[in-house]
Amino acid sequence: MIVFRFIKMKISFFIKSILFYTGFFAIMRRRKPNKKIAILRYHAVVERAKNDYTSPSIAISPRQFEKHVRYFTQKYNVISLDEAVQLLRNRQEIPENSVVFTFDDGYADNYQAYKILKKYEAGATIYLTAYAIDRRENFWLAEITILILGTVKTSFTIDHPGEKQTYNLKNIVQRWRAIRAIVRLIKSNDRETRESVRHQVRSQLGEAVFEEKLNKLMLTWEQIKEMQGGGMIFGAHTLTHLNLPNAQPADALAEISECKSFMEEKLGSPIQHFSYPNSGPYEYFTPAIREMVEKSGYISAVTSAAGFADSGNDFFAIKRVRTVPSLVETVAGIEFSK
Repeated sequence: MIVFRFIKMKISFFIKSILFYTGFFAIMRRRKPNKKIAILRYHAVVERAKNDYTSPSIAISPRQFEKHVRYFTQKYNVISLDEAVQLLRNRQEIPENSVVFTFDDGYADNYQAYKILKKYEAGATIYLTAYAIDRRENFWLAEITILILGTVKTSFTIDHPGEKQTYNLKNIVQRWRAIRAIVRLIKSNDRETRESVRHQVRSQLGEAVFEEKLNKLMLTWEQIKEMQGGGMIFGAHTLTHLNLPNAQPADALAEISECKSFMEEKLGSPIQHFSYPNSGPYEYFTPAIREMVEKSGYISAVTSAAGFADSGNDFFAIKRVRTVPSLVETVAGIEFSK
């Protein structure tokens, strides 16, 4: 039964892929245009074989990303996030089949994405984890992933109040299981817990060989300024990718507001857009956090909730369209079921 379901899924995906990349869905959209904006959500652009720093569920290969860019620039109306937010806030008529490219985190591989976008005369908005860019602090999600996937150790132990857990690392399945467990623990708690867990992982698994990899993981300010000159827009994704609802209120506010002022000082231009970090099966967005973002002076904020943007949206809770693992499934599923 499971095998039959898997084969059926593969056949369905193959058919949808043909329809998608031959332009069938785009033809359907021309006959029945979408009057809402599809804000596409990306993270890492890296070959699967070279990806040892982020979950495959948020990574796409450069070749696949170029197929996305080529498809949308040829068959849809690609606009900037600035344009999209202005249209929404002014309640202006939205151009048919509008699409916006966005990225979260600020991985160094986004520079290659920029080159691809530039090739097709398109732009994007990248939401930066500011202190990771500045090398003040390693990007903790990638740090945990790199250490657990790369270590030669076969186990490690985390001592958390009320819980002491040993994680086996004898095979790749166990390693990914450990990564998910550590990420869950960190995202479900405040900064103090995060730093305690990180310290324990680093002290047990943090061989010096990983430092060079971590130092090259994120974009540099020099690259960002070049990309800004090439039409890219940069937004805030907090200072350190802290889970905001689980943080102390003052800590959460500092992550939000100081990210804005810090980036403005670095780039010499207003930072107007925000992206809430730590989505998934975790509480990452609440009315209190939303209010902090608005009061910090941003004009928009995007979530990871699936859907399209229109003038009826809360401008500080804008939905986006997931693109990984399959933009084909997203377009065929979310878009054309509406």
